Amino acid sequence: MVKEMSTRQAILELLKKQRELSVSGLKQFLDITEMAVRKHLVKLEGEYLITSRTVRQPMGRPVIFYTLTEEGNKIFPTNYDAIAVELLQDIQESMGTDAIDTLFENREKRMRKKYIRQIFDDDSLEERVSALVNVQNESGYMAEYTEAGENEISFSQYNCPIAAIAARYDKPCECELELFKQVLGTDQIKRVTCIAKGEKSCQYIVKHTSNVESE
Repeated sequence: MVKEMSTRQAILELLKKQRELSVSGLKQFLDITEMAVRKHLVKLEGEYLITSRTVRQPMGRPVIFYTLTEEGNKIFPTNYDAIAVELLQDIQESMGTDAIDTLFENREKRMRKKYIRQIFDDDSLEERVSALVNVQNESGYMAEYTEAGENEISFSQYNCPIAAIAARYDKPCECELELFKQVLGTDQIKRVTCIAKGEKSCQYIVKHTSNVESE
């Protein structure tokens, strides 16, 4: 159940997270009727924030699926624009790839100082991951914490404020993974999906160190 936000914002966030949903798919998350969902979708389409496509079914009526448009995606927090990418290209051309790597490594160090003030070594791994999710949400990453299994913890980020940069350079994603390893105090973490590679989220799996050592 989606709470503590307008239905309009809830629909936009659901489409951001799920990438594509039908009216019935949206209704599963919203405490309103399908008719009410449709009214909101008509308004959002009229504002060019969402678009739709019709998919024929083997039986029954075709199903209409909704997705965010480019304008709809712009609603979510971003810390970059076209000029940032252009500046990085200029730096790379004049100073080389090593200069780009150094920029992101320095950014990671700054972020690490901020994060360690909110993520504590004495806490359990679950508490540390939960704290990391909270910090990421403060920075606009739309992060969610979930238990992946008996020996694992999973968390996902549905928005990447530097997605355009990460799509062009590998270093930001490498630094993010290293940052998470440092602040969580474990090397047993891996990224299994990535927004910069066209997937709907950046999902991370963290293994309990005690279980890894016993294997």
